[in-house]
Amino acid sequence: MTDPAKQITDLSKYVNQYYKTKGILQDGEKLSMLLQKITGLLFYLETVRCEIHDLYENEVYNLVKEGNSVARAVNAANVKYPTMYQLRRIMESGNRIVDAIRTNVSYLKSEKQNSNQ
Repeated sequence: MTDPAKQITDLSKYVNQYYKTKGILQDGEKLSMLLQKITGLLFYLETVRCEIHDLYENEVYNLVKEGNSVARAVNAANVKYPTMYQLRRIMESGNRIVDAIRTNVSYLKSEKQNSNQ
């Protein structure tokens, strides 16, 4: 299993850059760069999440097969694979940020086209 800690740290750095940099909402080039970096990291994290999900599901299956209840098996798998929940939450937030950046880029493009008319 791959440890996604470095990629999560990088993602956090880019998201903080998006939120804290003054004037970035008016800089389409920087927004595009951030969009590229964030979407690339989200893609990588999705592959890691898929790997962890398979391990998680196998753990639940094996525990149920051993005679544990489904609820107990799920709780045990959640303890064994906490990254599963963490990645799901981080990726949901990351995708909302990507949507916001795309909206900003689209707005800037529209403003540029309107100013050229």
